[in-house]
Amino acid sequence: MNLGAVVGLFADVHGAHRTLSQALKECRAEGVATIALLGDLIDRTEQADACARALADWHVVGVYGNHEREIALAAARQEVDLRDETIRLLSDLRKRVVIEGVCLTHEGDEWGQVNPLLRVLGAPETPADDTDARITFAGHTHYRSARNERGTIDIARGRLTLDPRRRYLINPGALAIGQFAIWDRTTQIIEFRQV
Repeated sequence: MNLGAVVGLFADVHGAHRTLSQALKECRAEGVATIALLGDLIDRTEQADACARALADWHVVGVYGNHEREIALAAARQEVDLRDETIRLLSDLRKRVVIEGVCLTHEGDEWGQVNPLLRVLGAPETPADDTDARITFAGHTHYRSARNERGTIDIARGRLTLDPRRRYLINPGALAIGQFAIWDRTTQIIEFRQV
């Protein structure tokens, strides 16, 4: 798995495939290489195929929310009828993904695999095979936000430049209401978008 140089960050699509298609069009124009899904792509089975079709030509990495997980399990048991491509997309989603120091999660209130506060309090370190993510992208709350270890970051201007000395927890907002983000990993700039 890799992220590519420019990443589209989508959380909480909730089956809004038309909004998803509009956001993907903007991503294409900005040279996005990878779409990172942060959970709750769909709410109901009948939304799954349309969302999967919209994402068909993209390199997708990501995590599931509670809705995708249940639908993927039902499809595996052949209780619902979905296209093979849809089942493959849903089956590739994980509970948590850590790639190149970046953590993708749905219900993330923590900083990647390691909570720095627990370190300060003398809690045991995580196992050696866990990766310590510097940047965590999460969905679930439907609330666009960013913070580092110093506190909340003002993102009202729609742009955030990441400092390599800081750790971040970022929610791009809910795509169901048109919010998403594009992260240029070369410049380390995240642009928060609205469609």
